[in-house]
Amino acid sequence: MNANTANVANSEVAPPLHIALVLTPQCVVSGVLGVMDMLSTANYVARKFPGVDVRFLPTLVSADGKPVETMNGVSMPAQSALPDPSSLAIAFVPSGPPANFGVTRMRQTLAGQQPLIDWLRAVHEAGGLLASCCTGSFLLAATGLLDGRLATTHWRGEEAFRALFPRVELRIDSLLVEGERLLCGGGAQSFSSTVLRLISQLQGEAVAAQTARLMLADGHTSGQNAYRLWVPRRDHGDEAIAMGQQWLEAHYREAFDMDGLAAQLRLTPRTLMRRFRLATGMTPLQYQQRLRIEEAKTQLEASRTSVNQVVWQTGYEDASSFQRLFKRETGLTMAEYRQRFGQRRWRADGGGGADALFAGPV
Repeated sequence: MNANTANVANSEVAPPLHIALVLTPQCVVSGVLGVMDMLSTANYVARKFPGVDVRFLPTLVSADGKPVETMNGVSMPAQSALPDPSSLAIAFVPSGPPANFGVTRMRQTLAGQQPLIDWLRAVHEAGGLLASCCTGSFLLAATGLLDGRLATTHWRGEEAFRALFPRVELRIDSLLVEGERLLCGGGAQSFSSTVLRLISQLQGEAVAAQTARLMLADGHTSGQNAYRLWVPRRDHGDEAIAMGQQWLEAHYREAFDMDGLAAQLRLTPRTLMRRFRLATGMTPLQYQQRLRIEEAKTQLEASRTSVNQVVWQTGYEDASSFQRLFKRETGLTMAEYRQRFGQRRWRADGGGGADALFAGPV
């Protein structure tokens, strides 16, 4: 190829889409590097598809261009400080503050990142797309751009997110939510679904599908409910309701009796309903149903007991009714839940188990 031919060929190549992968203190390393790996794989795949000329050029950036200490204590270097907002196609925050930060600590953390928040807003105003995974959505929400819009975040950060951003319509059960040049993924490992969505939009569904095959990523968007650990509210300060919770936790297999529970707590049924909902966020019946679902999840994870037997052991007599309730709350059938979270899932071909795996000197 001569110089003139090379110049013509180069002139036909579209400029790459510049993507800033934003490093924040305590970010999850796998979420950051996983995004880079998927984008690089998509570029490799796209070369095999005639007519697909979009290429991604990701760059690791931090607020000041300095290394960032990640969640596991490893220092991750940035390739640059925050670039000119108008130079970017996408600003991607793969991970934000730890999801277990409470409201006060999360508010303080965000206050210390105001320059980054202002920069994210400027990227969007310049026509760029903002994407996030896990608690990166806290930074997107802090820009004000999510007010009145749908968003999601890691399920463990739900309480803090709702308290800090009441104007945002949080869909905590969703794994992926999108709006006008705004894209939010759930937990840190939802980056695969988030990136595959970007690839499908910018390089085409065929490239996204082949990328998913090479990366063994299913890109599912079924939701986070199946992953959530339910922790009942206990810091409400209502002693009578706390006693009611304890009673339900000890007797959840029994038939629900609103009048009987109210009498034990020396409350009227109407007062019990009002105070229980205010304290826990659910009715007494919903609380009992949640206890039964959690018991079913435990048995599905740890045993090979039949699905119907699991249902009966929770106190439900109508297996079909309970299975519909389970699917509504978790997004999975009971069989699907066992397949995804059961202990046998962690076994490898060969069947030797832990004793065989660690037999002999290590």
